[in-house]
Amino acid sequence: MGDKIRVLVVEPMKPCEVREIPDTLEAMQALVGGNIEAVTSLRYASAIVCNENGKLLNLPYNRPLLDESGLLPLDILHGTFFIAGMSGEHFVSLTDEQIQRYKDLYDNVMVLTSERSENQAEIAPEAAMPDFAVACRLTFRFVREDQVSIELKDAFAAHVNGIFNQDEALAERTVGDLDVTFQDCCAEVRYTFARQDKDAASAEMFSKQCVLDVRDQLEGYGCKIEKIECFAEELEPDYGRDQARGRGTQEKKRNGNRHDR
Repeated sequence: MGDKIRVLVVEPMKPCEVREIPDTLEAMQALVGGNIEAVTSLRYASAIVCNENGKLLNLPYNRPLLDESGLLPLDILHGTFFIAGMSGEHFVSLTDEQIQRYKDLYDNVMVLTSERSENQAEIAPEAAMPDFAVACRLTFRFVREDQVSIELKDAFAAHVNGIFNQDEALAERTVGDLDVTFQDCCAEVRYTFARQDKDAASAEMFSKQCVLDVRDQLEGYGCKIEKIECFAEELEPDYGRDQARGRGTQEKKRNGNRHDR
């Protein structure tokens, strides 16, 4: 184990910062201002390390603690925290990919006020953010151009729909059917993604990242993704929208709609 590890430090009201810190309990406690508590992610081999008594000590609001999909706020993190990689039960340096993922997530998520009044209630971070409908278009090219048969097109549409149904973030936020079209050796997949975020650029970035997270699976059917395009449009407030959002667990689409152009 090295003397230092590379982590991502997240302070209230500040952008995330990559730092190298001593790989010691004392250094980690000093960084968060007290005893540490780790919230681990098996999916991303990482841990959010915060002050275990941050809420009791009335430390400033920092960021929402999100579930592994990055969509659902579970709690609010108080005071400075850092994110480290995990190897077994040990903290290790973050990879470049992990750093980019968490910077995208926490630099673009709503930052809560660092001033906490005595009567301020716990709030859901997404409640104050606008809704966006993100029009997404994925362009695929088949590796074997001479083998794009009708059967392959049907199987490809089912393959893509299966991945969207299985991935938590895509299944939760994709609205309606996927529209799969073909032209020569290329395929396009169009769909609408629902996202609450601070602005259109952040909603587009998150939508694209959800595709990048399953890129290897999508490309496992003899094709390559050539382009990912996302265009966000802010929606008017509609308090009944959440009940109709997402593909859900009972309404998952099996084969989508396939059209030849």
